[in-house]
Amino acid sequence: MATLDGSGRPTLLPNRLGQRLTPSVVGLDAEGRLHVGESARAQLLVHPERTIAEVKRRMGLDLPVTLGDRRYSPTEVSALILRALREDAERALGGVVTEAVVTVPAYFSDAQRQATKDAGELAGLKVERLLNEPTAAALAYGVDHLDAEQYVLVYDLGGGTFDVSVLEMFQGVLDVKASAGNNQLGGSDFDQVLAAWLGEEFERAHGVSLKGNLGAQVRLKAAAEAAKIALTTVESTPVIVPYLANGRGGSPASLEVEVTRARFESMVEKLVRSTLEPMERALRDAKLSRESIAEVVMVGGSSRVPVVRRLVAEYFGRAPRDGVHPDEAVALGAALQAGLKTGAVSAAHGIMITDVSPFTLGVEVQTMAGRERVNGVFSPLIPRNTTVPVSRTETFATTADNQRAVEIRVFQGEGRLVRDNLLLDAYTVEGVPPARAGAEKVAVTFTYDINGILDVTTRIVSTGKEAVLVVDKRAQRLDPEQRKQARERLSREWDAGASPPVATPAAKPASSEADAEALLVAATERLATAPASVRPRLESLVEALRAARAKGDRVAAARLDAELTDLLFDLG
Repeated sequence: MATLDGSGRPTLLPNRLGQRLTPSVVGLDAEGRLHVGESARAQLLVHPERTIAEVKRRMGLDLPVTLGDRRYSPTEVSALILRALREDAERALGGVVTEAVVTVPAYFSDAQRQATKDAGELAGLKVERLLNEPTAAALAYGVDHLDAEQYVLVYDLGGGTFDVSVLEMFQGVLDVKASAGNNQLGGSDFDQVLAAWLGEEFERAHGVSLKGNLGAQVRLKAAAEAAKIALTTVESTPVIVPYLANGRGGSPASLEVEVTRARFESMVEKLVRSTLEPMERALRDAKLSRESIAEVVMVGGSSRVPVVRRLVAEYFGRAPRDGVHPDEAVALGAALQAGLKTGAVSAAHGIMITDVSPFTLGVEVQTMAGRERVNGVFSPLIPRNTTVPVSRTETFATTADNQRAVEIRVFQGEGRLVRDNLLLDAYTVEGVPPARAGAEKVAVTFTYDINGILDVTTRIVSTGKEAVLVVDKRAQRLDPEQRKQARERLSREWDAGASPPVATPAAKPASSEADAEALLVAATERLATAPASVRPRLESLVEALRAARAKGDRVAAARLDAELTDLLFDLG
C-alpha cells in the first residue's frame, strides 16, 4: 500500500509490523480471531484448514472458502485483507481512509473486477479506480521518464497471475496499446511443481507417500517457496523439513535433499515459456515487433527467478531494465493514479494514462450459412485492446416472424462461437412490435468504463423503448442488502479480535523463519491439552525459544527448535 508524500512522490506505507509488504493470507486462530499477513502465513504451516492464501485466483467464482467452522466467499476474504490494509494505512497516516485505488491483474474478467469492487465496499472503502497492475507498474516507471518517447513492455509475474502490457510513452502520456496474460499462472505454480518433486524424493527415501496429508503438503510447499527464493542468488540449496511424517515402521522421518538451480529450472521452464505466447499476442495486437520495444520492465516477485529473466532476455535479445522494484512498483503506481484523480500529480508532473479492454466483448446472434441458420455465433462489439472508456453500438434484426421479445446474451472471449467464450449475463427485452422476420431492428450499446465495468443498453429502433443491464448480476455477487449484511458480519468478526498485537522488530518473524514461527504456534496451542507432567517442560521450551529468537541467537534457537520438535512429535 502506498500514498503520495508532501512533494507528490509516491511512498510506501508500513503495516502494523513495520513491514512494507503484507502477504495476502487470512487465518482464523483457535480463539476465533482473524489474522491477516505474516501471522496468518505462519499459521498456514500448522493449521492449513483454518488458513487461506492465493484467494485472488478464486475472485469472481462461486468457490466458498472454509476457515475452521466459518465459511466465506472469496470476495469476503479479499475484503478482510483490504480492511487490514485500510487500518494499517490509517495507523500510518494518522487519519481516516475512505477511498482507494485498488489494482487488479490486467487479465481479470468482468466478474473478477466486480468482485474486487465489492470487496472494497465490504472493507469500508470507496474504490475510486480499479487499475490494471502492469499499468500501475508502468506509471511507477514512467514518472521518472516523462521526456522519453518509446514503447515499453511490462512483464508482470506475481504469485498467482501473469500479465503483460505494451505501452507507448510520449510527452508525459502513457498509452496502453495492448494487454494479455493468464490469471491462473504465477510463482505459486513454480512452488507446487517443486513441492511435488520434494514429495517424490521423500517417498523414494522413506517409502511413504505424502499425498492426502494436508499438513505435510503445506510444509512441502513452504519449503519449496523458500528454496525457490534461495535459488535466485545461489546455485544450490539444502531443503530440510524435520519430522514430516512417520516413515517405515512408524518412526519419524524427515526430508533432507539438495536442490540445484539447474534442476529447479528444468522443472519450471515449460511454465515460464508459456508466458511467451501472451507477449507475442500483445505485440501483435499493438502492431509492433519485439525490436520496437525500447524497455522491458519486469515486476512481480516471481520475475526475480533467474530462468524467467533469462528467457525474457533471450526473447528480446537484451537484458530487462533494472531499477524498478518488482514488489513495490504496482503499489507506487496506484498511489500515482490516486494523485492523477485528485490533480496532485497532473499539476506537478503532467502525466496522462490510458488503458484498454483485455477481452473482446459481444453478444450471441444467429447468422445464415447458405440456406442454413446457425445459432450461437459470437458478434463482437468491443474488440480486445480497445482503449477505454469506450461506447459502441451495433444494430441487429429480429430472426422470426411476429417476434415480440429479444434475448440479449453477453459474452467475453475470443472464440467465434459463444460456446468457446464466457457468459457474463443475459436478459430479455419485451415489447418488440410483431412483424415479419428482419423487419424490426434492435440497437445494442456496450459502454465499458475505465474500471473495466460493462453497461449494456438495448433500444427497439421503431419504438425507442430501452432496457439497461449493468453486467454485475452474476449469481456469486451480493445484492445491496446482502452486501450490507456481509459488511456488518465481517465487521463484527473482525472487531472481535482480528488485529494481532504489534510486534517489535526483533520479535517479528521473517519469511525465512516461517517454520519456526509455526512451531511456536503449534506448541502454544498444545499447552492446553498436554499432560501435566510434560506441560512445564513444554512451556519452558516455548519461552526459551521465543527469547533466543528475539535476541537473534541462532545457535540456541536451532537447538531449542530441535528439542521442541522432538517433544511435540512424542506427544502426537
